[in-house]
Amino acid sequence: MSTHTTPLAQWLMSVLRVVARTAARPKTLGLFLVTMIALGLLTVWIIDRSQKVITSDARVAADMIALSADVSGIVTAVHVKVGDTVEAGELLFEIDDREPRLLLDEYQARIEALRIEIEQAEMQIVQLDSKSGTQVAAMAAEQDAARAEIGAAQSVFETRLRDFERLQTLLENGRVTQERADQSRNELDTARQALQVAQAQLSSATARTRQAVIAAGDTDLFAQDLLILQANLRQAEAQRERQRVIISKHEIRSPINGVIDKLFFDPGERTLQGFRVALLHDPDDIWIAANIKETEIRHLQHNALVEIHIDSDPDTPVRGRIITIGSSTVGEMALMPNPNATGVFTKITQRIPIKIELDSQSEQLRPGSMVRVSIFRSKLAD
Repeated sequence: MSTHTTPLAQWLMSVLRVVARTAARPKTLGLFLVTMIALGLLTVWIIDRSQKVITSDARVAADMIALSADVSGIVTAVHVKVGDTVEAGELLFEIDDREPRLLLDEYQARIEALRIEIEQAEMQIVQLDSKSGTQVAAMAAEQDAARAEIGAAQSVFETRLRDFERLQTLLENGRVTQERADQSRNELDTARQALQVAQAQLSSATARTRQAVIAAGDTDLFAQDLLILQANLRQAEAQRERQRVIISKHEIRSPINGVIDKLFFDPGERTLQGFRVALLHDPDDIWIAANIKETEIRHLQHNALVEIHIDSDPDTPVRGRIITIGSSTVGEMALMPNPNATGVFTKITQRIPIKIELDSQSEQLRPGSMVRVSIFRSKLAD
């Protein structure tokens, strides 16, 4: 039989001999056992450190979706609360849309009126008869003047409308007086009435022109008016569709399947265009963002196995794998990198970001939560 023994067996035999010699001395034996336990723990710690790269500079990350309002207005309804799970397209907020809906009704009424005018024009073209060309030209000029007046009145009305909306916002912020706001409203009403008068004048001029065309038998001019009416109809239909888009913006819906993290407005509060109204994330799309010392990054590689201990549930580790290793340090990606303009240099170990994909999800994985990651070095990675 071979008498060859392994180094480990020789070490154990030597330990046993020391224990036998110190068995008669309890105090010495106790001190020896404590020392051996400490050495054993230290050995386990060193072996673990030699196999893994460990860092506590890590946290749970997710794409936090910030929803903003596309229009200004009063929030009339909030259909969710913090912590609710929502589906893509689900209604979250409603903003007061009474005024844009009234404008939509105006566009719809204008479309219907234009269609009636087009029908009448088409019937009258067939009934045209001869009449003086001079009278036709005079009526056409009057119609052109009426159109020009409408254009000027429309421009004034739009200017007054913009001023009124701007002063309303300033009034809510206390930057203008109620008297100035009322004056702006009166100016807007006056401009609207002027526009309506101009439109009425155009209708009257159009009617007289048609009568002259019928009398003169000049079908070309009437056909041109018909083309203008058809163009106006297309324009009104485009305005109607644009208004429908504006109305749809008064409903804020979820773009993803996710969880509501924060709501920034309650019913009755006024939101402004571009203001953030809600924050949410997709709980099925969570990863770990960790920062590794540059002195240890060489031990890592893509797809390296990672063991993750969540601070909120440290007894339930989660596994994952590295999918991204940063190409620059965290300091270089800062908004204000330190250029060391003072000339005083202190060397600081930099950290490089990595992204870890999780093998499974956990309810304890909340965005922003801190974790501790143990990454198997490249030579031991699966």
